[in-house]
Amino acid sequence: MLALAAILLVLAVGFGVRSTFILSLAGYTCAFALFALSINLMLGGLGEVPLGQCIFFGVGAYGTAMLTIEAGLPFVAAVPVAMAASAVLAVGIGWLTLRLTGAYFSIVSWGLAGVMMVAAMNLEVTGGPLGLFGFPSLTVGPVDLTDPQSYFFFTAAVLLVVLAFLARVRSSRFGHAIESIRQSRHLAQSVGINVFRERLKMLVLSAPVAALAGALCLPYTQIVTPEVFSVVLTVDALLAVLIGGTGLLFGPVIGTAIFTILPQFLKLDPNVKVLVFSLAIILVMMLAPGGLHQIGRSMLARLKRGEGGR
Repeated sequence: MLALAAILLVLAVGFGVRSTFILSLAGYTCAFALFALSINLMLGGLGEVPLGQCIFFGVGAYGTAMLTIEAGLPFVAAVPVAMAASAVLAVGIGWLTLRLTGAYFSIVSWGLAGVMMVAAMNLEVTGGPLGLFGFPSLTVGPVDLTDPQSYFFFTAAVLLVVLAFLARVRSSRFGHAIESIRQSRHLAQSVGINVFRERLKMLVLSAPVAALAGALCLPYTQIVTPEVFSVVLTVDALLAVLIGGTGLLFGPVIGTAIFTILPQFLKLDPNVKVLVFSLAIILVMMLAPGGLHQIGRSMLARLKRGEGGR
């Protein structure tokens, strides 16, 4: 039912909305929701705050840009290569960071993101501070991703496929092992689960999803700069995850939609946006730590109790 509702919503937006601006923004929202999902794999799955997740987003964006501009690869071939590169990088980063937990893991991953940002600003191959732009072609077969409607339909389709894949992962043996680790690392270890290996697998799984998000944001931004390695980008996606809720697979998608689309409709100044969402996060964390997911479940429970009392 949820999948059918999601498909109908995509069709309604794609064919019902005429504004190219809204369609482009909706496409970008779908792409950025992938980044939020990658963060939720670490936050909701392992209970870790991956401040350095922007590393993989940046590798996806820069990798795709460099392969299309310098190597002349088509977009559809460049994206999988960038995703594979992010997975390989995740293995190395995982060996360095995943023996740490909590604030230590977050701080070290943040530091690595800073290293990547400095490197991107000073390397000629990344375009230095100005970044890379002027992509030769952003197409997938006959689909032109610079067309707002095509861009929205494509990113929405990719998002739905990734959601379906992650739903299967969550219900798999690996998903159950991750849930055990999240609840109690020591208990999981006592029943024979290799905690470090499973945590590493989760990081390696999350990296290509973040890289895919970075690549799919290119048709919207038309440029990639060192700021993609800024931890601010991770915090934006983290806020979206917290607003939507970590317990629901669709939570980060809902949170991203609120975080990206609502300020545009309300025409919020960037500084006001930061204030509004900061206050919203404080209220959500105080009243409903599970995000909108928890609020929705509470409302449904009250409705059921009300019907039962009649």
